[in-house]
Amino acid sequence: MVKNKSSKFSKEFLNKTIKVWQPFSDVPLSSNDAIEITENLTALFNILITEDKKRNNKSIIKNNTYTKNKISKEVKK
Repeated sequence: MVKNKSSKFSKEFLNKTIKVWQPFSDVPLSSNDAIEITENLTALFNILITEDKKRNNKSIIKNNTYTKNKISKEVKK
């Protein structure tokens, strides 16, 4: 899939990125596409983290007892 190309991401990581995102693309994805996808998602998560911190660390997903218990039960299954 990915040619031996100098990158801050490993070939294995880029191959996995292509494998995950290829079903959503009409054209074959390249290693450059995988790098762009990764950088864009990293930027998105950085924005979400920054916004979360601006809101006094109030989580985007409410961290209440109901959620904790539901997740705990799912993990035990």
